[in-house]
Amino acid sequence: MIRLMQCVNCGGRLEGAMTFCPYCGVRQDIDLRQIHFRDLGCDGSMQCPSCESGLSVIEFDTDPVISVERCHSCHGIFFNPGELQALLDMQTNPLVWLDTVQMQQIASDYGFNHEVVYRKCPMCSDRMSHVNFASRSGVILDRCGTHGVWVEGGELRRLTEWWRVGGKLVFQQDEADKTKRLFADRPPPWSQIPGSIESPEKTQDWTWSNPGGKPDVPAWLTALGALGALIID
Repeated sequence: MIRLMQCVNCGGRLEGAMTFCPYCGVRQDIDLRQIHFRDLGCDGSMQCPSCESGLSVIEFDTDPVISVERCHSCHGIFFNPGELQALLDMQTNPLVWLDTVQMQQIASDYGFNHEVVYRKCPMCSDRMSHVNFASRSGVILDRCGTHGVWVEGGELRRLTEWWRVGGKLVFQQDEADKTKRLFADRPPPWSQIPGSIESPEKTQDWTWSNPGGKPDVPAWLTALGALGALIID
């Protein structure tokens, strides 16, 4: 479904999920139009990975409160681990259905248009890697393995649309598959314990194989019995 909007600068018509106005070239702030938040001001210690402007701290009106860093120039947002999924969950009906046609349409509309630029994490300055969110969303994020993900302006809205039409279920399955692969090559912990069920220790066999129906007695025990008899006598 195509939503019609207007440019915040010149009033020009915007179709679909345009992030730049085709008339004046101004980037559009479309991510937070339906989200309540508070702007807590600029955090001088962190710079935008895209345009190097100072990042501001904003709080989403969620329970619990989610605080993120956002660039007022390019509208990118930096989420700590788990915060992006939590925000998407809070904007979605708990009863999510799977609309594969809509999901494929969103992925084809937005996917694989990401400029190949390896940006620095705003917290540690290490180079971030590119990741296709949930492997199939078509939305490419910049990820720091330690501190979180950088979401470019316009991508949060795209992720929200994808999440609502079943992307949440795809994400949960993707995480389950990652966990399964992580533990697939690891031996179970009990297999390394001596004497466990998987690898029991060898013990002295006591059998009932002789014709008299009595157990076989080790030679040292027989000799010890004889020595005891001599001492008693």
